[in-house]
Amino acid sequence: MSVSLPAEHPAFLPRHSVMAGRIAAFDWSTTSLGPMANWPHALRTALALMLDSRFAMNLAWGEDLVFFYNDAYAPFLGSKEAPLGRPMAEVWSDVWADILPLVESAMSGQPTWHEDMPLTMLRNGYPEETFWTFSYSPVRDDDHVIAGFLNITTEVTRKVQNERRLRTDIRQLGRMFEQAPGFMAMLTGPEHTFAYINPAYRALIGERNVIGKRLVDALPDAVEQGYLALLEEVYRTGQAFSTNGARYLVQAGPGRATVERYLDFVYQPINDASGVIGVLVQGIDVTARRAADLALQTREAELLSLNSDLERQVIERARERSLTWQVTPDLLAVVDQAGCIETVNPAWEQLLGWPQTALVGQPWVEYVLEDDQAVTRSVLETLRSGKPVLHFENRLRTRSGGVRTLSWVATPESGRFYCSARDVTDINAAASALARSQAQLRTLFETSYQLQALCTPDGIVTDANRSGLDAIGAEFDDVVGRLLWDTPWFTGTRDLPHRIRLMFARAAAGDTVREELEVDLPSGRRFHDFSLRPIYDNGRIIAVVPEAIDTTERRNAEDALRQSQKLEAVGQLTGGVAHDFNNLLTPIVTALDLAADPTARADRRDRMIGVARQSAERAATLVQRLLSFARRQPLQAVDVDVTALVNGMAALIESSSSPRIRLVLSLARDLNPAIADPNQLEMAILNLSVNACDAMPAGGTLTIAARNVHVSHDDDLATGHYVVVSVSDTGHGMDAHTRQRAIEPFFSTKGVGKGTGLGLSMAHGLASQLGGQLTIDSTPGAGTTIHLWLPVGTRSGAAFEAHEETTVSNTGDSRGTALVVDDEDSVRMCTSDALEDMGYRIVEASSAEEALRALDDGLMPAVLVTDHLMPGMTGAELARTVRARLPDTAIVIVSGYTGMADFDPGLTILGKPFRQHELVASVEAANAVTQTAA
Repeated sequence: MSVSLPAEHPAFLPRHSVMAGRIAAFDWSTTSLGPMANWPHALRTALALMLDSRFAMNLAWGEDLVFFYNDAYAPFLGSKEAPLGRPMAEVWSDVWADILPLVESAMSGQPTWHEDMPLTMLRNGYPEETFWTFSYSPVRDDDHVIAGFLNITTEVTRKVQNERRLRTDIRQLGRMFEQAPGFMAMLTGPEHTFAYINPAYRALIGERNVIGKRLVDALPDAVEQGYLALLEEVYRTGQAFSTNGARYLVQAGPGRATVERYLDFVYQPINDASGVIGVLVQGIDVTARRAADLALQTREAELLSLNSDLERQVIERARERSLTWQVTPDLLAVVDQAGCIETVNPAWEQLLGWPQTALVGQPWVEYVLEDDQAVTRSVLETLRSGKPVLHFENRLRTRSGGVRTLSWVATPESGRFYCSARDVTDINAAASALARSQAQLRTLFETSYQLQALCTPDGIVTDANRSGLDAIGAEFDDVVGRLLWDTPWFTGTRDLPHRIRLMFARAAAGDTVREELEVDLPSGRRFHDFSLRPIYDNGRIIAVVPEAIDTTERRNAEDALRQSQKLEAVGQLTGGVAHDFNNLLTPIVTALDLAADPTARADRRDRMIGVARQSAERAATLVQRLLSFARRQPLQAVDVDVTALVNGMAALIESSSSPRIRLVLSLARDLNPAIADPNQLEMAILNLSVNACDAMPAGGTLTIAARNVHVSHDDDLATGHYVVVSVSDTGHGMDAHTRQRAIEPFFSTKGVGKGTGLGLSMAHGLASQLGGQLTIDSTPGAGTTIHLWLPVGTRSGAAFEAHEETTVSNTGDSRGTALVVDDEDSVRMCTSDALEDMGYRIVEASSAEEALRALDDGLMPAVLVTDHLMPGMTGAELARTVRARLPDTAIVIVSGYTGMADFDPGLTILGKPFRQHELVASVEAANAVTQTAA
């Protein structure tokens, strides 16, 4: 494929993106979209948003759904060949049948969202089972017609596979736990709360429901018999406890019969990095064995009491013991001093598969795994020294090639070692599986992209994941043990610790709290979607979980979108201003033609010159209004004659509105002066009038009214007198939701590209700054009235009026030299003529640099009149230099932009365009300033 590189990188494509470069270099004339220069604005905006995002996205556009994607999306394509610019149906042909209904839904205007959706893909040349969480959002073109859709996606294949494995592991653990032949229970925490029990344990305690309860509440009979004290000792020391034949009286409920049980059991502590977190209880019910032993003892007593012969007693006792030896499930063995097995009971063959003939006479360690032989030899040495060994574990090989873990008790007696073992393979496997499950949960916590922590109900941080610690550049010990609001997450932001403390109090009381926070972190100012969730256990709040998602990039993307809408509004405003200026220039050009025509009638020439002067003044007024709209400056509040101001604007409003709209003025005769900035008030009334006209596309009546109002009591206004300026229309009106949001910046109901949403916001801000307010009366279908409440002026000072003195006095007296600096020849000539009429000798310069060369040659002007915006050095910079070198020189700066930020204090500023008398007044004012300073 031939590639036609553009002459330059398109401005709407970001330069940091790899895919932006590929899109810029692609020959789009070969696709249904055509050359990039013809692409609609909506497509450009959507592409810029997608390419600037760090989320994986692709965009499909046009009838062929031409395929675009960003850098984060590229890895999902695998080895697919040249997907850019191809129809999406070809790129994802392997899953097209699955996603086509979603595509059709998005293209019909219905956005979609799917979580963990399975798709079988051929992105690397072979079928892959993949899972995706994604959304399809319709994207509209410049005519508001759906032209494509945006896909924001995340591959969650690994997450789904891990969840499957975790569920399988948990099911296997549950089966082992449920099917274990002995009784088992898991107690957690220092209060020994039941987390798990198996059926054998439930049968032991009389089928009581104990899950989630503390031992002290669930089994008071066990507490009374001292078993709680044993548990607390194991939890405190971390040392296991085992016993055989322990008596346990079971009373399953008040008034129920007591059952006597005898138990062999072990209390095994469960540890993690912080220490003991629980105790595993496992054992077997040996009540039957105990009964057999008691029966044996009773029988022996009877035989003794009957004074039977010794031989018969010995035979009987041997028989009973032999029965116990034969039927017990425990592994029993006698080992000699050399460590060789002398005899074993049948349980060896039942459990391990080794017959007695294979075991007797063989060293014990031969059947022990190599890794456990050292500990077994150490046990034999302890027994040879005459000391019993109450607990140790080793692993023995089975005849079938398997391995079983045995827990032993051994004691020396008469030169032999008597050993008893219990199979704990399943118990240990269950404990390991539980620990593994806890480790997996910990891994999920640590690798979560959310910032997460865990707090006690009183606010102490007990845990935090890596995402949360990385956000503040801290380690685990820097936050654990501290109050949440005193941690580095919040202490760097003014007033935030107090706010978090109040939010935490609500969460600790049972509320789920969620707010958006602006936080100063070591990485800079970030925005987070922050929440606090209470965690319950048996109806009691045991912890609070703080969670946060960093939304900074999303907000930046939203700001970029709003900025693009503002730029589009500026473009529309430019077109309107160009239209007005063309209308104003027409009589000026006509008057100049008549002035150059010697045959034109004098009365017609004079009339047209008057019209041209009026148009020029209207043009100057329009420019000042635009500059007032564009800049940020303090309000210049004065007493304003609202009647004169509104009457002066009527012609402009009427000419800029549709012919189908009738303008009505309703101004009170005795209207008080209002405190306001006249320029800002004009702009507010103009914006409100434009909004009113937009609300009446089919025509209607626009009414501008003003009246005096006295307020005696109001929650929003101070008591006093006000002037209320009202702008009303007969348009479609607003519903309650629109009225509530109408004054929000950038909120607009006109659609993208038809308004910035700043008009009402600016008017509201103006009224609030002046001590008044903006109110809205509107009903759907019945029109809208906007009221501007403005405080009444003092009446002691003259109200703002439009008047000027146009008479200029010429003098023939020489007043020294005037240095005139301007890069426009015509403006420089007009300025020089006016100064020459004032009696100055004129020296001209076309740039600030040329003016400085004249000063270097010895020129010492009495007055400097300079333009501000010129190539090279500006007028403000020239004035600063001249003031330093010639402090007695009066300085006037002429500028078409009247913002004061660039100018030093004390300078006289004359705005363009100016009349001759205004130039004279400015020069006289500059002279007065210089004389006062001297």
